[in-house]
Amino acid sequence: MCPIAVVICAYSDERREQLGAAIGSVLNQRLRPERVVVVIDHNERLLRAIRASFPEVGAVANEGTQGLSGARNTGVRACASTDVVAFLDDDAVAEPDWLERLASHYADPAVVGVGGGVLPIWQSDRPSWFPEECQWVVGCSYRGLPVGLRPVRNPIGCNMSFRRSVFEVAGGFREGMGRSGQDAAGCEETELCIRVHRHYPNSVILYDPDAVVHHHVTAERSRWAYFRRRCLAEGRSKSAVIRAVGAGETLGAERAYVTRTLPAGVVRGLADAVTRLDAGGLMRAGAIVAGLALTTAGYLMAKSSRAATTFRPIKVVCIDQEKPLPAIDLSRPDGVPYGGIFCLVRSGPQPLAIVELEHEGLRVQPADLVAKIGSLRSVASTAAHRMRPKERVAVVIATRDRADSLDRCLTSLFDQTRAPDELVVVDNAPASTATADLLSARYRGRVHYVLEPTPGLGRAHNTGLRHVSSDIVLFTDDDVVLDRHWVEAMAAPMEEDGTVGCVTGLILPAELETRAQVWTERHGGFGKGLQRRAYDLKANRPKGVLFPFTAGQFGSGANMAFRASALRRAGGFDAALGAGTLARGGDDLAAFFAIVNGGFQLVYQPQGIIWHYHRRSEEGMRRQAYCYGMGLGAYLTKLVIDDPRRALRLAVAFPAGILHMAGPTSEKTARLPSDYPRRLVWMERLGILAGVPGYLRSLAKRRHDDRPHDGLAARQPAKGEV
Repeated sequence: MCPIAVVICAYSDERREQLGAAIGSVLNQRLRPERVVVVIDHNERLLRAIRASFPEVGAVANEGTQGLSGARNTGVRACASTDVVAFLDDDAVAEPDWLERLASHYADPAVVGVGGGVLPIWQSDRPSWFPEECQWVVGCSYRGLPVGLRPVRNPIGCNMSFRRSVFEVAGGFREGMGRSGQDAAGCEETELCIRVHRHYPNSVILYDPDAVVHHHVTAERSRWAYFRRRCLAEGRSKSAVIRAVGAGETLGAERAYVTRTLPAGVVRGLADAVTRLDAGGLMRAGAIVAGLALTTAGYLMAKSSRAATTFRPIKVVCIDQEKPLPAIDLSRPDGVPYGGIFCLVRSGPQPLAIVELEHEGLRVQPADLVAKIGSLRSVASTAAHRMRPKERVAVVIATRDRADSLDRCLTSLFDQTRAPDELVVVDNAPASTATADLLSARYRGRVHYVLEPTPGLGRAHNTGLRHVSSDIVLFTDDDVVLDRHWVEAMAAPMEEDGTVGCVTGLILPAELETRAQVWTERHGGFGKGLQRRAYDLKANRPKGVLFPFTAGQFGSGANMAFRASALRRAGGFDAALGAGTLARGGDDLAAFFAIVNGGFQLVYQPQGIIWHYHRRSEEGMRRQAYCYGMGLGAYLTKLVIDDPRRALRLAVAFPAGILHMAGPTSEKTARLPSDYPRRLVWMERLGILAGVPGYLRSLAKRRHDDRPHDGLAARQPAKGEV
């Protein structure tokens, strides 16, 4: 039989036990694989663990774009000496004859790919409403696939193999398409197989149901919420495939499935309800109809919301004008080059301009940059620059189950031009010990770890505030990379002027690899320009009735600093607000308002730069838009509850607020790109309405959580310190 290698891609610490079982099932095959490659997708800690636990396999890091496609392409490159590459998911286990059955079919030179059956292992009992026709939702074989050995358009991604030569001719999996982290997207193998058939018109891809792997289905994936999310994502993924390769060849299998398999499934479910008095049969029939409707809706929404031109990622770069301008390479691992650049031009720590340049070639030459940038000069700071002694500075980072992102953030924090005097990481209601393990292994003695068991970003920030002695406290999120001048720049306004109670900074995108990330940045991103500004109730009071209620103009919670004494005087953060609460957000807005309303000055400092990893998927952006709206609505509700007299002022400001958000001259509306989905705008607006009851419920929960229970202390920080 031909030599065959196996690639297993993984990204999550939570699946480490299942990954070990997957590796074990491959090592115990009757046909010994030529090589086993485990590709770890941007998780250094997991990579080290697999190398230590399984020295007999090749564990490598994903060299491409984060996501399953990039990881698979990395695995293919690592199997250069084998004729056939098989793919197994990290939460699946293979039968002992799996590879033997796959390899046996490659004796026929026309066969370029072989896939096998995928049987579900339900963590909890299979839901009675879940139809077999829809088992593709959980990555398993479904009713409608061939029952014997037959050619198919594409195999199931959990269990498939290809001749290595097809990747050399047709290219790899299209990066940017398919699953990335918790994103429910797919269809990357569909798009690849369509390209393979185009390059090999007489080729065959076989489905052998007897080449079996068993796929774990978690309790979360057996719930209706996941079914709904996955169907919508499948529709969007089909739209992406059609944009890439055209509709004619793409939907043939789907048409047969919709016109034959699904109607038969509905009839079967109804018959079970009538003849067997099985209530689940009626639910299964309904689930089939709903699944088809949701998938169609996802497809139509994606089709209507996207521009006619194919999206091309944008490269994010930073150029110091004091140094020679470089040529910028626009090539990408998947062969699809960047369509241009998003460039911060700076002079040392001072940002000068943000330049966006579309470019068709593979390199942006210095001359192109000069033509676009022109002549820029540093902008003189408007600060008084009074000579004051430097104060102690603390940094607080709240995190929850994102050890890899936190590690990246901490790496940038330990490369600052000015090191903080204190560093506190607050682990907020974690589901695992990943954060504590990371800090113990890599940052022992350099980071003060505090466990806050009650979820909520506002509460986590208050916990961090209690564990610092410095009067200048910087707050940032775990999904950012900090500019080298960040600590120095954010502390400076408070060291220059004792009346400054809060500083916010510039937030720029760390990557623009997906359309959703571009939408986030065009929607306003988080940056507030390159000019330093001050806000207070006196000379620096902007005109208009919206001030200081429109606290979003001041900055964002991912990049903020407070004078601790001023923040404590204002009551700290509202523990009923923020991510992780029923209010979803608004903790930063309320703190900004409290500082300005309390008579302190708030300074926007563009030299305090961080690079934020925007959500990669449209689904994640929808959640973010809704949560942002909820946070705004919750924040405004809090203002009225704290002081009912504000209701009249808000009522007077309401018409101006509507024009600010949705008017024809609204800056927020004007900067939206032409392909920005209107539903995202409405998701945010619906979120604002939902923020009112959301805050009331969250406030009640906060009061309940703050009451002592059974004499136990509300927090026990000493247990979690490293």
